[in-house]
Amino acid sequence: MEWITEAQKALQQLEISPEQAVKVGDIALRPTSSPLTTVDKIFNAEMDALTLASGADYKKTMYRDALKNGLYEFIKSREWYVNITADTGMHPELLRKYITRQVIQLCPITPHWAEHIWKTVMSSPDSIMDARWPTDLPSDPDYVTIAIGDYIRKVVKSARDTEAALQRRTKKTEHSHNSNTSKTLDIFVAQEFPKWQEEVIAVLKTGYDSANKKFDKKKILAELSTSGALQNKKVMPFAQKMQQQVGQFSVKALHRAVEFSETSVLSDIQNYLKSTMGYTTVNVVNLASCVSLDPKQAKAAESAVPGKPSFLIYSH
Repeated sequence: MEWITEAQKALQQLEISPEQAVKVGDIALRPTSSPLTTVDKIFNAEMDALTLASGADYKKTMYRDALKNGLYEFIKSREWYVNITADTGMHPELLRKYITRQVIQLCPITPHWAEHIWKTVMSSPDSIMDARWPTDLPSDPDYVTIAIGDYIRKVVKSARDTEAALQRRTKKTEHSHNSNTSKTLDIFVAQEFPKWQEEVIAVLKTGYDSANKKFDKKKILAELSTSGALQNKKVMPFAQKMQQQVGQFSVKALHRAVEFSETSVLSDIQNYLKSTMGYTTVNVVNLASCVSLDPKQAKAAESAVPGKPSFLIYSH
């Protein structure tokens, strides 16, 4: 039966989880008095969101979803946090919060395991059965901070993909990529979307029927044709893509403003990018204030839009 398979998966995961919780000494920790960094705040916001979700799942007796949010996604968030803070160390208060939340969230499903961790790791004199669901939860998840975490993950993946593509190209040339040379990563951050994209978004907004949640495609096509926008071959694919995103994520997809400072976030993870990907130098280039770019940088910067920076990697 399906629930048996899910239970077996959970037990296999729990064989690892207690070990991770007990081996606190193997994890780099910062002083308790240290201020929370951007990465700390992301981990904290993700924990709160997952605890809120698992609590709602329990109320609906949706135990598989409670297990997903309270265990699998919880561990995934913690593993990311441990990885990205490998050089600076985790905040002790967040580590304690993680273990406490993890145990309480799993207590309804694995009470004996929860009791063991509660007393041996947390050194609590009371039983886990006397513990209550966390009361320090926000009323709603901190969506902006969570979005910053998603942004960082996407940036790291995009940088890796860019380097992988570079390595594939250099293998086809006489001068192959030398992994021993110093590498520099330029990250180009745009503050404004291309004018033609903004014009398309404006047309889509006027052509959207909020009552029926549908686009008036004839009206949109007519306006784009009248304005001459269709002379740009990128316009129709972009318009179709944005309409699909509205269908998936609601009309909010047309409001593309980034609600945080990309340059600040990227500056915070410069050392992580250096250590995890082997860059000697990581430059965050704000295109709004950049005075000049060389031809290669200018070419790489063309594809940058708010929320999606572009990259240039070179060896020297």
